[in-house]
Amino acid sequence: MEQNYANQVQVMQEQLAALAKAYLNKIYGWMAVSMLVTAGVAMYAMNSDAVLTWSANNQIILLIATLGSILIMAFCRNMLTSGALGVIFIAFSGLEGLALGPLLSLYTTQSLGLTFACTAGMFGAMALYGAVTKRNLSGMGRTLMMLLFGLIIAGIANIFFGNSTADLIISAVGVVVFALFTAYDTQRLLAEGAYLTDSVDRSKGAILGAVQLYLDFLNLFLYLLRFLGAARD
Repeated sequence: MEQNYANQVQVMQEQLAALAKAYLNKIYGWMAVSMLVTAGVAMYAMNSDAVLTWSANNQIILLIATLGSILIMAFCRNMLTSGALGVIFIAFSGLEGLALGPLLSLYTTQSLGLTFACTAGMFGAMALYGAVTKRNLSGMGRTLMMLLFGLIIAGIANIFFGNSTADLIISAVGVVVFALFTAYDTQRLLAEGAYLTDSVDRSKGAILGAVQLYLDFLNLFLYLLRFLGAARD
């Protein structure tokens, strides 16, 4: 009888693990599409003087649009269909690419490629750690959010002071924070995927999960770019 119970527990654990893996794969699918959209739009902006000029002159509009997209996805998920969420996410990804065009145009193609490769490697390593570690990372959430708010405040303050040493320190902390966010979010999303059984909830959750990992990757890339980016002549 004990053996039967142990077998049932093992089967249930395997089923939950399969659900979690399928959920995470769907999240990465959405994330891959969004990254391609962002990269494609950013490259288009970098190679079009008219688009690049418009983007550089309308960064505030693009900031409001991207933040608005995130807020709509976060707070209106119950009112939106999974299809609508997907459309908003792809539109958000395109807006991010448009906003990034002027910044990325300042760096050489080689340094952008190197930064992307380093970001992908670090992101992959931390995501793998979050997926396989037996350590419960849920306690990191509050600390990471406090560090994130601190980063935002310090970044805004340094805009006015323009201290290069402070900028390097902020960037280093940013790399650490978003690397840890990657592991934390991956573990949390795996746990979420194991217990989300409704197909609609899983579809919406996968899109929102992709948004979170997309932002982790993007911020990690931008902070690493401050160390690895080489300015164009």
